[in-house]
Amino acid sequence: MSNRLTQQSPAEPHVQREQSQVLPGTRAPRRFRLERYGTILFFVVFILIVAAIEGTSYASWGNLALVASQNAHVAFVASAVTITLIAGQFDLSAGPLVGMSAVLIAGFTANQGMPLGMALLLVVLIGALVGLVNGLLVTRAKVDAFIATLAVGGAATGVSLLYSGGLVIYTGIPQSLLNAGTYELAGVPLTIWYVAILLVVGWAVTRQTILGRNWYASGANPDAARLAGVKVTRMVVFAFIATGVLSALAGIVLTARMGSSDPTVGPDLLLPAFAAAFLGSSILSDGKFTILGTIIATLLIAFAAAGLDAIGLSAGVKPVFNGAVLVGAVALTALLRRRSGGAGSRA
Repeated sequence: MSNRLTQQSPAEPHVQREQSQVLPGTRAPRRFRLERYGTILFFVVFILIVAAIEGTSYASWGNLALVASQNAHVAFVASAVTITLIAGQFDLSAGPLVGMSAVLIAGFTANQGMPLGMALLLVVLIGALVGLVNGLLVTRAKVDAFIATLAVGGAATGVSLLYSGGLVIYTGIPQSLLNAGTYELAGVPLTIWYVAILLVVGWAVTRQTILGRNWYASGANPDAARLAGVKVTRMVVFAFIATGVLSALAGIVLTARMGSSDPTVGPDLLLPAFAAAFLGSSILSDGKFTILGTIIATLLIAFAAAGLDAIGLSAGVKPVFNGAVLVGAVALTALLRRRSGGAGSRA
């Protein structure tokens, strides 16, 4: 099984591109536009139907802000896996790393009495180190990305259980950390502001910097990227490090919002994270992974899942829903790439 995910090449002069079947300045065929935007339409219609059934409370600003705030950590981990997907890799350790980071930030401050600033820095550095290990296993040891990150993710889950004794940490967490997860600014929860910052920084790095453009080039065609002077191995390692950092931040945000840390919470985040990444690649661009698309998809999935709760469906329906979204999004992404002729436009 190959560990590289083929995607479109970025619009850069030093990376050769194929000619798209949809010529610049022309309108895409109607069926192509329906395939691309029909997903958004489906989610919007579903949300409107639930709003009509449940009344104005579901579609109220308060409920929408609550759902978005509750899923801020999902936006972070979904953005984390998006970066490795951009670079043509998969990272299955991102979810477990969220759980480990959540446990460590709680434990360092509550159990070891570490100052919050030092604990935050240490957790982020640990996340970066885990990403570095993933990157070296994939690029230097030539271990398949699925196997390498699955093994590292298992180790992260083990560390979470060993450090916490398998127990939830909920006492002794600094009030300043809890405030960072519950306070509001201008009537908007701080966690939503964190996602907004993530969106701006993520867009700037991936779309406006040489690093981001090299990530796209490495994921699209590593051989061509190498011929163009891109240090593909280094770019892939950097992508894994970025994924580790964002996963650590997701764990910090989760602990701040929940006021506790559960050592078993991480692995369950992989399904919604990848569902959001692939869905996002199909709603704003022709199969190209973007931070903007991922965050929009995260919110759409979260609002739809909240709708399932609102109409009284059991909690077991959510994993089924996320799995269906992931399969549908992957299939749609592949279809859009074929329709676009293998060369995407900028999202």
